Parts: sequence; C-alpha cells; structure tokens
Amino acid sequence: MTFITFAGWQPGMIINEERANSAALMGRTVFYAARTTNQSIPTGTESVANAIQWDDVDTDLMGGWTAGSSTRWTAPLTGWWELAGGIGYNASSGGTIRDALWFVSGAGLPAGRARGVATTTIANSPLTVEARTLPVLLTAGQYVELVPGQDSGGALLTATGTFRPFMSVTYRGPA
Repeated sequence: MTFITFAGWQPGMIINEERANSAALMGRTVFYAARTTNQSIPTGTESVANAIQWDDVDTDLMGGWTAGSSTRWTAPLTGWWELAGGIGYNASSGGTIRDALWFVSGAGLPAGRARGVATTTIANSPLTVEARTLPVLLTAGQYVELVPGQDSGGALLTATGTFRPFMSVTYRGPA
C-alpha cells in the first residue's frame, strides 16, 4: 500500500490509489504497542538508553517499528501525528518521581514530559504515569520513543497486566 502527503481533496482532482489510501489514513491509529513483561529502569536522570522496548505490537499499519530497534516508531511520511502513551511502574517506597517523556530522534520533546508523584500511600501499589498526549509535526524518518525516569534509589521494574506501558500513534494530517 502506498501513502503520500495528501492535503485533501480539491475540485477536479482525480481519485487514484495513493490519494485514496492517504485520505483514509487521516485520524487513524497507525501504531499501538505495549510492554507485556517487566523492564528494569535504573534510578536517576531519564535517558533514551532506557526507552521502553515494545514487545507486543498490536498495530503497525505503516511499518514504522522493527524488532531490531524495538524502542522506536519511525514516521513514514511528513505530517502531524498524535502521540499517546503511559508507563506503569511497580510499587516502590523509594523516591518520589516517576516520569514519562517523549523523545523525537534522541531529543526531549518540548512539552513532552509528564510526572507522577509517588508517596508512601501508594508504596504497595503500581503507579501509572500517562505521557502527555501531543500533536507533533514529524518529518519522514524521524523516530519517537517513550522514555521513563524515576528516582527510587535503585532499579525499578515497569508493571505488567493492566498497568503495563503502552504507546499509540495516530495520523492527524499533512504538514
């Protein structure tokens, strides 16, 4: 299936495969992945080296994910994309910060940080930090990663089950 950057139908425009495919793409979730097993997240400053490694890819309509780069989803065409996701952390009584940050091609995304605050009242329960849902203008070839950060004083595992990390990408339209 071929997709093109498509600004929308214009009077007199001929319908062809690429235009029809691209028009149907707008507003559609093109990628959804989750982390079904625990991933160890070291304490300290967030780093793309600790990005969530997706091991359960339910949807990848445009082939933006590969097992060889399991933390990344790569934009196949230039346009506006909506990012959504969250990171579930296992219970821990150490520290107070649990982060979820969007990185684009290795750099932190402006307005891309969400922070959950852990307290002793939730020390026996997992904590989920929802990443900020953002519209992002990506150029074809740029990649997106969801990066955790925490300050428990030691490595902390991501949660599984209903608390598991996830990431979704929806195509919103051309630039």
